[in-house]
Amino acid sequence: MTWFRSLIPALACVLAVLPASASASTNYHESIAGIETGIPYSTASCPAPNSVSPFAGVASGTLDGTFQVAVCHTPLSPNAEILGGSFVLISTTMTVSGQFAPGGTVSLVDQSVTDGTCTQTYAVSGELQPAGKFSATLTHYGVWTGSCNVFFATITGRAALRL
Repeated sequence: MTWFRSLIPALACVLAVLPASASASTNYHESIAGIETGIPYSTASCPAPNSVSPFAGVASGTLDGTFQVAVCHTPLSPNAEILGGSFVLISTTMTVSGQFAPGGTVSLVDQSVTDGTCTQTYAVSGELQPAGKFSATLTHYGVWTGSCNVFFATITGRAALRL
């Protein structure tokens, strides 16, 4: 019975520490600006007609560094759904990585045609895993041939992560 009496204070100490450890997370808030680094492609985990769009650029905020993303999405027609993908934020002191949660959206906001060129603007939003959210503006630049044939894309936005 004496071992049981000594176990109770030890168990109380462990339980008192658990909530503090569980709530000890860090919030990261980043503004991002970047470019699409290649043409969309399909993979085994993101098979056609879906595609992965790769982007890279600078992140400023809590980390101040660079970012790379690979977003799996349904075809733009005119909107798309985010199916998954990965992201990484890299600073001089640390690397933060995670996944895009399925269910995010890519919604056409505007399309303009001027002198044979076209610009398409999309609102992009969704959730990040393990915990976070993002919102961005995706801009396509292209040549108009009855539809916008995109040759360049930029992305700007914000991401909030809780790790």
